[in-house]
Amino acid sequence: MPTIKIQAQLSKDDLLAAVQQLSSSELDGFLQDIIALKAQHQAPSLSTNETDLLLQINQGLSSDIQKRYQILIHKRNQETLTEQEYYELLQLTEAFENHQANRLESLAKLAQLRQISLTDLMTQLGIKPTIND
Repeated sequence: MPTIKIQAQLSKDDLLAAVQQLSSSELDGFLQDIIALKAQHQAPSLSTNETDLLLQINQGLSSDIQKRYQILIHKRNQETLTEQEYYELLQLTEAFENHQANRLESLAKLAQLRQISLTDLMTQLGIKPTIND
């Protein structure tokens, strides 16, 4: 979709209404841009390395993947999972585990860069350990 640069004054509600028109994938990309912008506003003195690591830490899997994973978990718990869905769940579980491992690696690198413990960094960032089904 082509974009056109305009200057306008929009209320927060107008902006939210415009964002609601985005597809899931566009919304995911927009959210990443907002997270980066927020990081710049909160800590304009972050190094490039810290900014990159924070973006990696805050990057989630797409909402479509998360929804599908939750559906398959529910079906597994209800014992209605087909064999094909079982293999799909295994693949999604591996993707989630890889994502979490990469996130933890980025957290560890950031903690090392800031010369603090991983626990202290997670406390500073307000990150709590997550437990998936």
